[in-house]
Amino acid sequence: MTDVSLLLTLKSLDFFRELPSEQLTALATGAVAKTYAAKTRVASERDTVRGFFLVLTGRVKLFKLGDDGKEQTLYVFGPGEPFCLGALFGEGLFPAHAETLTRSRLVFFSGQVLEDMARRDPSILFHFLRVVSGRLKEAMEMIESLSLKGLPGRIAGFLLHAREENRDGRRLVALGISQRELAKIVGATPEAVSRVLGRLSRQGVVRSTGREIEILDRQGLAAVAGRGGDAPVAGCGRRRGKVGHLFQKKATP
Repeated sequence: MTDVSLLLTLKSLDFFRELPSEQLTALATGAVAKTYAAKTRVASERDTVRGFFLVLTGRVKLFKLGDDGKEQTLYVFGPGEPFCLGALFGEGLFPAHAETLTRSRLVFFSGQVLEDMARRDPSILFHFLRVVSGRLKEAMEMIESLSLKGLPGRIAGFLLHAREENRDGRRLVALGISQRELAKIVGATPEAVSRVLGRLSRQGVVRSTGREIEILDRQGLAAVAGRGGDAPVAGCGRRRGKVGHLFQKKATP
C-alpha cells in the first residue's frame, strides 16, 4: 500500500518528474519514510542494502574512512537526491558510509520492487542508468581534481559545478555544509579552505558569507579551476561576471 501524501511529494521531485505515474506508484509500493537526527549513521560500508534512499529534507554525506581514521567526504546529498544506487544490483553491498549532517527525512525504496518492475518493463532502468552515469562522470572529475590540481583549482572546480539558487536577485552557491565538510571533500584543512576563499574574495572572484558563496567573476573562477595551482589569476576582480552554479554535493553514489 502506498502512502498518498508521500506519493504526491515524490511526484513533485525532479528525480521522478520523467517517470510515468504508474511506474512511480509501483516503485513507491512499500517505500518507507523515516526521520533521522543529525549525525546519525544511515548505512555503513559493506552493509547489505537492498534498495536505495532518497532525501526529502536535510543533508546526508557519503564518505570513506582510511585505516588511520581519516575521513574523505565523497558527496553531500540534499533534498530530492537519491543515494545508494550503486548497491541496487549485484551483491547489494553499500560502497561507503552514509551519515546525516542535519535532521533529515529519508525515503527507502525496495530494490526487490525495482527488480520485479524491471523484469516486467525494462524501460524503467534507463531512468536509473542516467543518474548512475552522471554520478560516475562526477566521480571521475573528482579523482582528476584531487590528484592533479592544487587546492585553489579544486575549490574553484567545486564551485563551478554547483547548483544555482536565486536569493534576493542574486544567484548563490548555498553550500548547505560547513567549511569543515567542504575541506573533507577537497582534501584539505578548514584553515586552508578559508585562506583560499579569502584570497578569491580579495581578488573579486567570489563573495563568501558563511555557507553562502556568490560567484562574482565566473570567467576568473574558471581560469583558477583550469590552472589548478596556487598562482593568482590575472585580471580577477576587475570585472563582475555572471554568477555561477550552485552545488550542494558534489559530494555523488
